[in-house]
Amino acid sequence: MRKFLMLIPLSLLLTFCAAPGAAPAPDVADIVSATLTAYVPAPEEMPTPLPAPTGGSISGRLSYPADAIPPMKVVAFRVGSDEFFFVETAHNQPIYRIDNLPEGKYNVVAYTLGGDSFPAGLSGGYTQAVLCGMGEECTEHGLVDVVVFDGEESSEVDILDWLQPDFPPMP
Repeated sequence: MRKFLMLIPLSLLLTFCAAPGAAPAPDVADIVSATLTAYVPAPEEMPTPLPAPTGGSISGRLSYPADAIPPMKVVAFRVGSDEFFFVETAHNQPIYRIDNLPEGKYNVVAYTLGGDSFPAGLSGGYTQAVLCGMGEECTEHGLVDVVVFDGEESSEVDILDWLQPDFPPMP
């Protein structure tokens, strides 16, 4: 009878565990998945990248037919439009650079600003004679179209030709 009494609690326990409303034991794969998910860091919000620089630049050397270089206004005229961009240089500054130019073709002319015994309004440019080497045989003084691309520099656009009397007027 004692054995029988022991079987009663055991059978009740088994019946209780197998009852239709009892929750099933979780699967090991579910436990591992839930654990790993709990430890995965939330994705970091990536900062929005800055836009790529727009516009290009033109740069080159400056000259002047004297012992010194006067202050100048170097102008890039956009071919086929009324747009122009410029930079002013200091006395004896031998180089220039014009930044943030939209893509396109430009003609580049420098104008003396005057002062320190230099006259104002004389002009020199980047011409076919510059490409030829500025020798006596270089008689073509028409402005050269300088092509500018976004994010790139058009360099060696040297203002060496001060012999052309028909450059555009200073804006």
